[in-house]
Amino acid sequence: MYASTMEFSKTEWVAKLNEKLGALIPQIPTSSLVIKYEIVDDSHESFFYHLFLGGSEAAVREGKPEQADVTFSINEDTAALIQEGSLSTEEAFLRGLLTVDGDVALLVSIHDEIES
Repeated sequence: MYASTMEFSKTEWVAKLNEKLGALIPQIPTSSLVIKYEIVDDSHESFFYHLFLGGSEAAVREGKPEQADVTFSINEDTAALIQEGSLSTEEAFLRGLLTVDGDVALLVSIHDEIES
């Protein structure tokens, strides 16, 4: 396992997502998607936030959404490594450190639309 040199900030995590999201707003497809993120700390407490994409709206908010199309779950140490750039989300997923649940096909189709 990697050793993290940076303390993980949940608030900074959400703020950075909001910042990155601003660049994507013109490219967001008309269909909507709600992605829930769960970050679990060492005491097994969960921090939730969610991403809403739809029409011309995009927002990241703290807390659980009423319902989600896709859920990502990760522990706080792994999230810190991703946040500091020493681990990619793809590598975390491939190593089983990041789990995905829900309508992954919808997520892939939205990703393809945003990337094209």
